[in-house]
Amino acid sequence: MIKFYIYISSIIVIYTMLNSCANPGSPTGGPRDTIPPIRINTIPEHKSTNYKGKTILMEYDERIKTDNIKDQLIITPLTQSDYEYTLKKNTIKLTFEESFQDSTTYTFNFRESIQDITESNPTEDNKFTFSTGSYIDSLSLSGYVKELLTYDTLENIIVGLYNAEDTITIFNGSPYYFTETDEKGNYLIENIKNGKYLLYAFLDENKNLKLETNNEVYGFVRDTLKLDSGTFHKNIDLIHLDLNELKKLTSLASGKYYEINFNKSIREYTITPINNNHIFYTNLAKENKSIRFYNNFENIDSLQVSYTAKDSVDNLIVDTVYVKFTESRRSPDDFIIKTKPENNSAIETKLKVNIKFNKPILSVNPDSIFIQFDTTRILTIHDSIFVWNTLRDQLEFVVDIDKSKADTILNRRNRMNQLKKDSIQAKQKEELVKQQISKDKKEALPKLNKGLQLYLGKGTFYSADKDTSKTIANNYKFIEPKEFGIQQLNIQTQYENFSVQLVKENFEIEQEIKNQKSIEFKNIKPGKYKIRVFIDADNDGTWSPGNMKKQIEPEPVYNYPEVLVIRADWLTTLELSF
Repeated sequence: MIKFYIYISSIIVIYTMLNSCANPGSPTGGPRDTIPPIRINTIPEHKSTNYKGKTILMEYDERIKTDNIKDQLIITPLTQSDYEYTLKKNTIKLTFEESFQDSTTYTFNFRESIQDITESNPTEDNKFTFSTGSYIDSLSLSGYVKELLTYDTLENIIVGLYNAEDTITIFNGSPYYFTETDEKGNYLIENIKNGKYLLYAFLDENKNLKLETNNEVYGFVRDTLKLDSGTFHKNIDLIHLDLNELKKLTSLASGKYYEINFNKSIREYTITPINNNHIFYTNLAKENKSIRFYNNFENIDSLQVSYTAKDSVDNLIVDTVYVKFTESRRSPDDFIIKTKPENNSAIETKLKVNIKFNKPILSVNPDSIFIQFDTTRILTIHDSIFVWNTLRDQLEFVVDIDKSKADTILNRRNRMNQLKKDSIQAKQKEELVKQQISKDKKEALPKLNKGLQLYLGKGTFYSADKDTSKTIANNYKFIEPKEFGIQQLNIQTQYENFSVQLVKENFEIEQEIKNQKSIEFKNIKPGKYKIRVFIDADNDGTWSPGNMKKQIEPEPVYNYPEVLVIRADWLTTLELSF
């Protein structure tokens, strides 16, 4: 009987073991490994001198792996010698094709390229230094990098030192010493040899250690740095300007137009006809990379003109072309009109209207422009208040619509009608307005309980393409002060010329006031804003972005570091010093 029980018990134990193997559970394990690999040995030794070999070896206290070591590893000063690396358990070995430069201190920064196997924890002791001479260079340079116009700090910006007495520059070669900024925009270059250097910073998107200004932000310090002892600190402002030479690509007929095309955007231009007084129309097109001529030529086959074109860094082209159009079935570009204030905006007692066109305007019918207070009260606009730019593709005018004054004028309409009977001209004007309203009944004007409407009737504008504008009806409401905030600024500065901007968080300009030390931004929509100041340090009337090729730094820009919170029916005061 005892043997029977032993037999049964054995079967139960075996069954339990088999069942456990067939249904494995998740291992409980221990705590997660958060300790990075620790470096325990190097060849040569860290901070050793007189090293003449071509091999670098590092040993760690656990098994390691690499992650993009060729991209992550920064060697300063820069070496042109290629290398191969091998990984074996807890050891990594770098073998260089050529010897290191004599009497030079080298720093290897592996950043996060060496990690443990289990949790990919990167090493913390990721810098390694040695010298091929008798001592370790000890000079260092630090600082932070920020975007000039926004004060944003940028990560992974290359900060490089170039030998001031060498022909290698940021445009044709790589920096001698360099590093990358961290997530806060800080940088540190260590173990620098005594010398004179030029300091640059740039976003190296294509990883070639060279600046390409057509798509990469950059910054620089104008003065040569004389590094001879101790530590140095320099901050760098970044800006994005295309420094490439301005070039004409083509000048030819294109569809309905004749265009002079450039390799980059131009800021301004002039056109002068040669031996001809013919009137012609031009403006900028294709993101300001083309000067476009419109076909308003009559009784002439072609027109010879000289032109100048200038880009944002004052590169200049002077040339001559023959403007000649060809027959084309291609349709002209759509006629696009943009108005400010935009529809549904809140306005002050004076309505400041800005209208931008994508084509020059040949003529205007001012009788089709009026301000409507309701379905019966209308204020017509006279073209005597129009202000055009030189290209006639931008129009501005200001209308006093003080509510009490406007209501008085408009409520006298019945009495004025009697007086208008004595004036044929006034009577004709009234009839034209009535005809326009009747003509546009199909596009019924909405009833306005509060505020007003700016109405630009169909066909108001006639463009250089011989097309006409569509109806635009922008509704506005009058500002109620209790719904908006006020920001006052008291400014302390030695500068005479400056422009203070109240900008939204995306740096869209909300309001701007120039050359005033006591400022009041009124009627601000509740929200978050920033203060930015452009400083015209040389008092030439405009802020300059500088030109790195000419070693001209941008003029100063001051950004108040805090975000302003504007509340309705609230006034705040701020002291600024720059």
